[in-house]
Amino acid sequence: MSTLKLRKQSDGFVLDYGYVRLALDTGVEGETTLLTHAHADHLKGIENAHRVIATQATREALLARGHKLRTRFEILEHNERTGQLGVVITSLNAGHVVGSSMYHLQFDEGLSVLYTGDFNVIDSMVHVAAKPKAADVLITEATYGAPEWIFPKRQKIYEQILTATEETIEAGRIPTFQAYSLGKAQEAIALLQWGGFNVVSGNHMITEVCKVYNRHGSDLRQSSLGSERARNMLKDGCAIVSSSFHHTRKNIRAHLDSGTAIDVLGRLEHFVLSGWTLGDSSKTGFPLSAHSDFRGLLRFAKRVSPRIIYCFTGNAAEYSGHLSKEGFSAVPLE
Repeated sequence: MSTLKLRKQSDGFVLDYGYVRLALDTGVEGETTLLTHAHADHLKGIENAHRVIATQATREALLARGHKLRTRFEILEHNERTGQLGVVITSLNAGHVVGSSMYHLQFDEGLSVLYTGDFNVIDSMVHVAAKPKAADVLITEATYGAPEWIFPKRQKIYEQILTATEETIEAGRIPTFQAYSLGKAQEAIALLQWGGFNVVSGNHMITEVCKVYNRHGSDLRQSSLGSERARNMLKDGCAIVSSSFHHTRKNIRAHLDSGTAIDVLGRLEHFVLSGWTLGDSSKTGFPLSAHSDFRGLLRFAKRVSPRIIYCFTGNAAEYSGHLSKEGFSAVPLE
């Protein structure tokens, strides 16, 4: 039987097994790239690929975020299969952002591999949780792969966000939530909307990505900062969702008259939505993450039940150590 080889390239990997070569969230000239989602740290070098396999939602999210697609895309929706000589490739939902995928690889020689990319095992307002699939080899992220990264129940986090929003608006201020423009911003908008609050999008890119979500089953009804409706909301009470406090402040100055802009800027109350706020007293916010926490990572790995696990991202070494204690053969790739 052939030997599986994994090589780090940029922020992704190149996988070789027998005569099969695949690029995972990176690009190799003349080869196929399996693209998990449209966040920037998974895109480096994909313009070198012969073809890129991804979901339609991922392709649309790339366009919404201003990327020029110069490489041939093959659309592979979740639970669909494609292949090339020596391997069958199945796309699986990753629960991370719209269109995000994991990839299950079944090689002709019998070896099976599951590559997660970034993934989340918890349902959210706009994403369905990733489900494990048995494989001989698991290649998994370990972003929160240490015991201190155990998030509260998502429902509890949602309740805290909604309570903070209500209290801030009642105090005459404008709660402004910082969240990634792809994924977490849309989750925040859906939550605030569900809670009965008017929501203003603080950045053009958030608005464009919301359109992608709506084309793929969501019902996000935020207002763009420059619209008349948003101006009325800012007077009457609303929340802002922003991917950058700095850019949102600039947009407020650009779209509102001087007096209104000064008033609005003086009433902003900032909150960060990130798993990294857990235990960080320097950040006012809530530990809302699009990644699996430590318990979720362990539970997922146990259900995949692989012979060997390769771990990547910042906590790869520590997570590998914990997996070893659980009886797995684990190797950090960072």
